[in-house]
Amino acid sequence: MSGLFSGIGPGALGNWVTKADRAHGVIRQAILSGQLAPDDPINPKRIAEELGMSIIPIREALRRLEQEDLVVIRPHVGASVRAIPVTEVSENFLIRSALEALAAELAAERLTHADLEKLEELMARMDRCVATRRYSDFAKTNRRFHQTIYDAVGEQSLVRLIKTQWDRTSGRTSVYSVVPERAISAQEEHRQIFDALKRGDAAAAGRLMREHMLKARSVHAAAMAGRGERSLETAN
Repeated sequence: MSGLFSGIGPGALGNWVTKADRAHGVIRQAILSGQLAPDDPINPKRIAEELGMSIIPIREALRRLEQEDLVVIRPHVGASVRAIPVTEVSENFLIRSALEALAAELAAERLTHADLEKLEELMARMDRCVATRRYSDFAKTNRRFHQTIYDAVGEQSLVRLIKTQWDRTSGRTSVYSVVPERAISAQEEHRQIFDALKRGDAAAAGRLMREHMLKARSVHAAAMAGRGERSLETAN
């Protein structure tokens, strides 16, 4: 935990309304980025010292993070990063397959030329990641690819639901370091989704996105069962 938040200034991660908002933001970012791993203890006093504030807003932030299922607070023990059970990861994929299929259908009719160019650029970047076996970078770029599609939807409630599901399982060990060939097949699926989006075929885009997510779910389930791990990052 030492120095985890060093160098993060008051406005580095946003213009927070309160100190609790800022504490929530920096702790949340540390969890989602993997700086804080599952089951890692969270020391409110140390964070308060690093952020230059009292312990009260830190505790408020941790309660909010507990409500978001990112933190566990145990009486007489303290706070720690919540580990994600295998069954919950599988359920997460199932939920996302439905939400993201709907978003892809809507996006097919709303993506601009600039959006499509950005998607092509991101696919090229993922190709380079596959070629150089940079699977962690692939996972990050993959999320940007999906987010670019969903940002074009315009249905903010739907986009928030998708983002919430992504965030619940972020910051874990990437499945691409365990099953690297998944990155290759995922890229082919990305191209098929992109082609459907480019031609404005909403039905095909939705169907392909659902299949993409369900295939990712199967790969993750097999990888986790094989390694006997409780959680893996749900990069698809």
